[in-house]
Amino acid sequence: MSDWISDSIKRIKRFLTTRDFLVFLFFLLISTILWAMQALQKDYEATVEVPINYVNLPKDYIITNELPTHIRLTMEGKGSSLVRYRIGHSLGPIQVDMEEVAKGKRKVATYTYLGQINKQIKSETHIRRSSPDSILFVLEKQKKKTVSVVLDAEIELEQQYTFSDSIQITPARITAYGPQSELNELDTIHTEMLTLNNVKDTITKQIELKKIRNVRFSDTLITVKIMSEKFTEKSVQLPIAIKNVPSNYTLRIFPSATTINYQVGLSSYEKVDASSFSLYVDFNEAKKNGKDKLQVKFSKRDSKAFNVKLKPAAIDYIIEEKSNP
Repeated sequence: MSDWISDSIKRIKRFLTTRDFLVFLFFLLISTILWAMQALQKDYEATVEVPINYVNLPKDYIITNELPTHIRLTMEGKGSSLVRYRIGHSLGPIQVDMEEVAKGKRKVATYTYLGQINKQIKSETHIRRSSPDSILFVLEKQKKKTVSVVLDAEIELEQQYTFSDSIQITPARITAYGPQSELNELDTIHTEMLTLNNVKDTITKQIELKKIRNVRFSDTLITVKIMSEKFTEKSVQLPIAIKNVPSNYTLRIFPSATTINYQVGLSSYEKVDASSFSLYVDFNEAKKNGKDKLQVKFSKRDSKAFNVKLKPAAIDYIIEEKSNP
């Protein structure tokens, strides 16, 4: 059995390499071409998609509904023409003049635009049906509103670095254009997420605004400037003021001063000193809390200082009532 199979394979290989086989292939190819040419001369039905371009939309209008991007045409004609229309993409796009739509009807039958296609097809080809059979246009007058830009960001600084200034956003406010219904709920516009790691020195980035359907903006790109610098530690000692002490009472505190430890950027090292802070305790809090310690609070604190800690942060106190003369 195996000998018969092996012998059959050898005979097939010999046949595939003979001139007779090549002649057979040639005539098979010719026959296929002639059959295809004859078949393409017959009439058929086929569906062809034609793109739609919406042009000349007036600046004071906006489209608030989804419009079809193509019209599906059921066409009848010779196979050769239909193949060209279907595969060759030889039909140009339909042009819909939105300026005319804005002036008149909001629902337009698609046959209105088929004249543009009839000019491109052969006389023996006919359009039988179109889908959709009509296009609904929902147009609204554009309004405008000024809104603030909000940066969405995750920024990780290099070790021993801090922000030397607040993050700058340019422009910080932009104009939004859209339907009144959309603008009523819009007070801010967020950027796309900005993620930065190991930031040091100064970095400038451009970020896109998040898109909102039916709303456009005077700017689509926002410039963000991030300034950072190395920081160091510093400490100052300050006296503690006493507030809200009635005339017939005395509040004694121990100690009467405390140390402020904080971190500050190098550019602000000389500017942030003892005059940048002030501390106090409140007699009213001492009177009502009934605790052994009284919390020290800031009445002034420079925003350039961070990781601020008091040592001690709570102090001992004694309340004394003055005797009547």
